[in-house]
Amino acid sequence: MNQGIISTRYAKALMMVGAENQCLDAMKVDLELIGTIIHDNQMFRQLLNSPVIKPEKKRKVMNELLEKQVNSSLTLNFISLIIHNRREFLLADIVRDFIDLYEKSKGIKRALVVSAGEIDENAKQQLQRQLNSLFKADVQLTADINPDLIGGFMLRVGDNQYDASLSSGLKRIKKQMINI
Repeated sequence: MNQGIISTRYAKALMMVGAENQCLDAMKVDLELIGTIIHDNQMFRQLLNSPVIKPEKKRKVMNELLEKQVNSSLTLNFISLIIHNRREFLLADIVRDFIDLYEKSKGIKRALVVSAGEIDENAKQQLQRQLNSLFKADVQLTADINPDLIGGFMLRVGDNQYDASLSSGLKRIKKQMINI
């Protein structure tokens, strides 16, 4: 079975349980924490992916690590279930899928603006208001810097991308000049 399908099914099941128990917000915070730990800690990833370490040991380590940090006991129960079913290697994918489903259910969209230099806070807030209005949703805007853009910016919201960077403009001009 496709791993993407499996992780999506677990994420949907967790969403249903969270909705039934009215603790989706707490579970989202818990899963964001777990996602950060997985992303930032190589030893933790090795623990999850190791076929040599017994499930009981993995469950014990997870409980010790997360017991005082998570808001919902359902999160710990869910992780125990994943380990019991030997699907812990999918935890990062399940976290990602859960957060995607949560954001869709709340009407939240993510946006990324990449510019050649630092964007001041006023410009970010104005852009956020315009995106909220344009998409009629709560847009979570993050900013990044890429000096290779030379000037201008790139904006990505969901699957949509708008490229107003100077480097892309120069590439288009070069391509047109070659085709003449």
